[in-house]
Amino acid sequence: MMTTRQFASAPVTLFVAGTPEPPPCLPARRPPRRLDAGSVTAALARTATRQWRPPAPEERQPPRRAAEFHLVELYQPYAGTVLRTALRAVEPGAGPDVLWEREAAGPDGLDGVLAELGRSLAHGPRVRAVLVGRPGAARRLFVGIAAGPPVRTLGVLEELRSALSHPPAPVTVPTSALQRELLRDATGGADHGGRHVEQLSWNWHGPLDTDRFTAAWQSVFDHELVLRAAFDWPEDTHDDPWIVLHDRAVPEVIRHPSGAPGWEELLDADRRRGFDLRRPALLRATLVDTGPSDEGPVTRVLLTYHHAMLDGWSVRLLLQSFYRAYLTGGTLPGGERRPDLRDHARWLGAQDTGPARQFWSTRPAATVVVPAGHIAHGRGSGRARRRLTPYEAVRLRGWAAAWGAGESSALQAAWALLLYRAAQEPDPRVAPRAVRVGFAVTLSGRGIPLDGIDRLPGALRTPLPITVRVHPSTTVPQLLAALRDGVLDLSSYEWVSPGQAHRWNGTPPGRRPQSLVVLEHLPLAPHHPRLDTGLAAHGIHVDTPTPAGTFTSYPITLTAHYDATGGLVLTTVHDRALLADRDATELLSQSAHLLRSFPDLPSGLATTELLRTTLAGHPVPHPGGPSDPAPSTPSAPTGPTGPLETVHLDVLRRATRPGAGWVLLLPPPGTPDARFPATARTWPGPQALAVLRPVHDDAPPSAYRPLLAPLLESRAPVALVATAGNGLIACEIARLGPAATAPLVVLATTDTDLAALAAVLART
Repeated sequence: MMTTRQFASAPVTLFVAGTPEPPPCLPARRPPRRLDAGSVTAALARTATRQWRPPAPEERQPPRRAAEFHLVELYQPYAGTVLRTALRAVEPGAGPDVLWEREAAGPDGLDGVLAELGRSLAHGPRVRAVLVGRPGAARRLFVGIAAGPPVRTLGVLEELRSALSHPPAPVTVPTSALQRELLRDATGGADHGGRHVEQLSWNWHGPLDTDRFTAAWQSVFDHELVLRAAFDWPEDTHDDPWIVLHDRAVPEVIRHPSGAPGWEELLDADRRRGFDLRRPALLRATLVDTGPSDEGPVTRVLLTYHHAMLDGWSVRLLLQSFYRAYLTGGTLPGGERRPDLRDHARWLGAQDTGPARQFWSTRPAATVVVPAGHIAHGRGSGRARRRLTPYEAVRLRGWAAAWGAGESSALQAAWALLLYRAAQEPDPRVAPRAVRVGFAVTLSGRGIPLDGIDRLPGALRTPLPITVRVHPSTTVPQLLAALRDGVLDLSSYEWVSPGQAHRWNGTPPGRRPQSLVVLEHLPLAPHHPRLDTGLAAHGIHVDTPTPAGTFTSYPITLTAHYDATGGLVLTTVHDRALLADRDATELLSQSAHLLRSFPDLPSGLATTELLRTTLAGHPVPHPGGPSDPAPSTPSAPTGPTGPLETVHLDVLRRATRPGAGWVLLLPPPGTPDARFPATARTWPGPQALAVLRPVHDDAPPSAYRPLLAPLLESRAPVALVATAGNGLIACEIARLGPAATAPLVVLATTDTDLAALAAVLART
């Protein structure tokens, strides 16, 4: 925040130039000195009669009108809001372009910018300023004053000095508890680059006018207070930060030509760049031309924003306004939107926290919150993505609705089952136990009784902790109902921040959620067809924006959103310092597999049986384990009446890439277990390598069905490798699946070389 001490004086260096158009003829830069009326008057008297010397006849070019103006460079930095306010105090009728921001590239770049400043002063305004930036150098501030008598110029300078010496107090708004927590997380720590920065990208088919694109966003910035807001906080105290409202902010729009750096590299660099949270415009756009195509020009659009100021719902609201502005030539009609963040802050300040405190103080704490994984020592964030087809997404949504829940509850149920599975003992002799799992879910923050809240852009979406007890006999419909009711309870207090909830609940840091589950919802937009029609009239078609996934303060975040075709896209973003890439990917793959399986499960299937039948062959990572692949996956637990399964799967080596398939070894009876870990070390193939072993030697082929069915449903290739004496049962097992996905049966000897086996499978 600027203090009055910084504005006690306005050191300036006076340049007076009578210039042709272009370039201006400037004297050398002088060291700063305090504004002195006598010296300024003397300087003006000496230079007012200085005229530009016409070129010699041999140098003469077509006649150009001379642009006479006085130029002042200010060496003391000022905030943009302070500068604009001071300039408008000197020139009350000045428009929004009283202060420019320009880039001066090349040796003559500065001359060109100042010539443009001089030309603008020839058309009426008395004063105008420009902030000039150069690559790798600090920005310079120049103030242009229209030519006139020295007394008038001196008067303008005195007015400007007075306005800069007594800047108006900034208009501020208190931050919400959620924003304060996001700011602490985004600005603290050594490796926080890109944290809480979200990216939306889509394809723009058809012509894209960069100037019109920029003007449209400028119009949205002028109408939306949240885009002209920034944060500020004292450096030497523990006081809360606040929001500073600026009267103007300029959108950043960068366009890269075709052949620019790769898209993924651009995304990563843009995300790591982050934002200066003390400057307004916490949203920027990047355009990347993709070259000509059969359908005409295509431009990839990237919109980047910070969650401390905007959420996904807000940005989609702003996009609707942007499209309207683009269709009207870059100008958005109407005034500023209300309600805005000031109204929301006022509503928050009036809330009684007593009922919320009472609610959270009675919430039971979770006993399992950490996703299972190996020790990780990476840096930055990792991302993975899976997709349910439109058919699978419709089936999931219909199945959840039949049980009185939504797909968000199904997503949360799948995640709760994975946390429950990771909490069980790996020893098959230990019976499964009931646990209370905990994670965070997001609420829109727009269910509060504030008129127009559904159209208010801001940082309203909040993650809140939820816990649910999972028993070995719990069914999925019961789990859906518990999660649905739990979220409904939370919705009464969706204005509460996660930090407040933890404090009121008394939850110690080690028992707080370590994962976040998000289902992205889009705002209702009944006028979208009109926008599509208007864009189509200009030969433009735009795709549905796709979120990249936000690097949050949680070790792993699972996000789901619908794409343009109706498919459900699942994305995980994880902290590589806390969770290894392959463990996060495994959790994502198992989540997708559960969501695909839910509609086909019997309603009375208990949790233990569900996990045993649907996740057979999927490894269970163990916290604190080695960084290499685990040598095996334990068999299913046993119950008091005997084994709960007759066949189990030992995973020796994971697949090196998704979809590579499985190679299942069927050893003859009596083969020692110690042989197989050594076998896995010599396996060269990309497929996952596992041992399919019956608990009893007389197990019928049908006993293999529960383990084999999920592998065949994935449509990845499966090969059964049987040794002498097991060929017949291998063929009978292969007939259990549908003919289209029946596994390949390979007969081998006990001393078959695995490299040769991998080569054979690669040719089939």
